[in-house]
Amino acid sequence: MATDLELLRELCAAAAPTGFEAPAQEVVRRRLAPIAAAQGDALGNLWADVVPEGSPHVVVTAHNDQIGLIVTYVDEHGFVSFDKIGGVDPQLLPGRNLVIHGSAGPVNGVVGRKPSHKMTAEERAKAPDLHEQWIDVGASTREEALALIQVGDPITFPANFLPLANGRFGSPAFDNRAGVYVCIRAMEHYAAVPAAARLTALATVHEETTFMGAKAAALRMQPDVMIVVDVDFASDDPGLDAKKLGGEVKLGAGPVIHRGTAGNLALTDLAIAVAKEEGIAVQVKAMGGRTSTDAEELMAAGQAATLSFSIPLRNMHSAFEVVQPDDAEAGALLAAAITRRLSEGWDAERFVPRA
Repeated sequence: MATDLELLRELCAAAAPTGFEAPAQEVVRRRLAPIAAAQGDALGNLWADVVPEGSPHVVVTAHNDQIGLIVTYVDEHGFVSFDKIGGVDPQLLPGRNLVIHGSAGPVNGVVGRKPSHKMTAEERAKAPDLHEQWIDVGASTREEALALIQVGDPITFPANFLPLANGRFGSPAFDNRAGVYVCIRAMEHYAAVPAAARLTALATVHEETTFMGAKAAALRMQPDVMIVVDVDFASDDPGLDAKKLGGEVKLGAGPVIHRGTAGNLALTDLAIAVAKEEGIAVQVKAMGGRTSTDAEELMAAGQAATLSFSIPLRNMHSAFEVVQPDDAEAGALLAAAITRRLSEGWDAERFVPRA
């Protein structure tokens, strides 16, 4: 089935850094409405079920927040100070256009810093800290700026969905709207040909800062199987080495299944077998430590057999992350196929590790 580029474009257009996820969650709610009524909690998590009385209970989940910045101060000349929401690299910001999402609408700004011509050699040799940068929104006074924005407003890179060669795209929000795409499309594929299992799509919040959304969801849901989808560093990048990353991870070669500490080994092997039988291209990466995703929090609930897989991505946490959307569509097909396979005579003991 063809990749739904318009869905991915709509997800990436929603400005939703951690703590401000509602615009992206609304995209999920609207898209799933024809097949399932979404529910939410006060933290901001959103979920919906297909075959709600079915068994086993399988959850396919991805976090819907993105990295960003937040307004912390406005000086007497209208210049805006800011801090990070999640892992933003300060050296990527000088000279860039950012968008401050004020209550009256988006406000464009440009990141400034001391000109290099006026720096000492020591200053030029290091990346500028955030406190050495500011955002110029064009205001001349604090009052003018505060008529447009306020302290606590979120800031993002401008939304973009930049077409590249070979069916690839650049966007600042592929981490993790590519994973959320997988969850939505997995629900749609499964709803078209449902089986005995209950499938829940869960879009979590607060992953980029505290993993709080996953912690809350793990306590609430207690499913039988959890499929956690995020993005992962592509090794087909001049700056990275496959030997150090745990294996080759290439754009266009399919979703990346994490094998090792990232989940249940029996479920991981089942996923690889299902992918082979269904003709879905996948890649396998060794995972010897933390995934730095929601997976650890969801596994720690101690209930669900957990599978972790990811969508290959270049330039993580930047203004233009790069993915090949076909990898996300393949991930959705895989999640739906795994759910159908788990419907065939569910046996929880199969996923209890034994020597």
